[in-house]
Amino acid sequence: MTTTSETWYGRKEIADFIGFYYPESTPGLQSPESHVPLWGSLSYPDGHCTFGQFPDSVHALLGQPTHTSFCNLPASGGGAQNQPMKNSPSALVSAVAIALILCSPVAYAASGNHGHRNISVSISPTAASVQVGQAQQFTATVSGSGSATVNWVVNGTLGGNSTVGTISSSGLYTAPAAVPSTSVTVTAQSVLQPAISASATISITASAVASVSVSPTSASLQVSQSQQFAAQVSGTSNTAVNWLVLGILGGNSTVGTISSSGFYTAPAAVPSTSVTVTAQSAAISTASANATVSIMPPPPVSVSISPTSSSLQVSQSQQFAAAVSGTTNTGVSWLVSGVLGGSSSLGTISAAGLYTAPASVPTNPVTVAAQSAYDPSKSATASVTITAPVAHSVNLSWTDSTSSLAGFNVYRSTQTTGPFAKITPSLDTATVYTDSTVQSGQTYYYATTAVDSSGVESSYSNIAQAVVP
Repeated sequence: MTTTSETWYGRKEIADFIGFYYPESTPGLQSPESHVPLWGSLSYPDGHCTFGQFPDSVHALLGQPTHTSFCNLPASGGGAQNQPMKNSPSALVSAVAIALILCSPVAYAASGNHGHRNISVSISPTAASVQVGQAQQFTATVSGSGSATVNWVVNGTLGGNSTVGTISSSGLYTAPAAVPSTSVTVTAQSVLQPAISASATISITASAVASVSVSPTSASLQVSQSQQFAAQVSGTSNTAVNWLVLGILGGNSTVGTISSSGFYTAPAAVPSTSVTVTAQSAAISTASANATVSIMPPPPVSVSISPTSSSLQVSQSQQFAAAVSGTTNTGVSWLVSGVLGGSSSLGTISAAGLYTAPASVPTNPVTVAAQSAYDPSKSATASVTITAPVAHSVNLSWTDSTSSLAGFNVYRSTQTTGPFAKITPSLDTATVYTDSTVQSGQTYYYATTAVDSSGVESSYSNIAQAVVP
């Protein structure tokens, strides 16, 4: 077998078709510079030839050698023959030659100075300022290529790292947890031609220093009572806060609950631990302020009644009043001898505390009670004495000044100045009179007049006063 070595050339338009291969000694090859060295193989009926050389950019992508290969041809008639290395119709292009076609766009991109297409990459935005831990979306545009795919690089590292920040395959950059010691650059790099790229600068700043204050800073509440808290946030444009009770968002029934507006309601029972209300910045969770809440049991409820005793005749009335302390619920229920609202035999009492004695004296003592509506076990009691009516009368007497009178009239008033009303149904010829229509506890004023035989009535006599016990 004879081994020969030649450099083979092909047209630059090999991306459009393949098959015309020339050895450098081919007659008529006037412009070798219009051809490029190729790497591929041709198969003949009685031999195999591997030839060529790629441009450097293709070799770098495929990792193939750049030196000229060798042709191994069989000997004929007992000796070695050099068969012509030209493009024969019987030649079949191998898989390696097909691979050359697939990779030809890369060769084109690297040969822009021969009139082929140029690739360009742009990035948006070209500059950004990001706080540590925050993110920024970048976009890249590739022109001059059928592929718009790019590799994202941060400070020369594909995908970045925890020190300078990371970037996803879609261009979402996330700043590191701490401000890096060097400047940061994000680069969008063409996948087809890595030398073609565009970059953006990123300024990474520390987190904003936020502060929170809460008002009031302490509160003392009874169980089930409420307190409105307010919070102020500075150092960030987001002034929203989350409200927590003992670290629990919104609290619970054991430690008390708090609304999103800071309205705290103490639990129904005193908690076993102290209670803290926290206003936490919604933007920066490390910024917060606390308020302490003291929760106490309710004070004892007490009830008082006035008057504490009363003496009434049958059918008479008495107004009672009640005062409740130890709770905001000052309502009371009124009872007569344990009966809500009383009865006809014991006397009745209204919701306002007006007691009316029965028409006859009860056989048992009567009590009026004011019972707390908040705590029915708390009440106050007044005793009521009911008596039968006592017959009272006022006896009047006067002196006759003349014997020619027809009789006398008796007048009565409850006021010393009148008006007076005549209480005698007819002329009284006697000089005495008994008034049996008086009521106990009243004061009355009396006067008399004289009427002569002609029917002429005199003026009032002097005024007499009578107090009925």
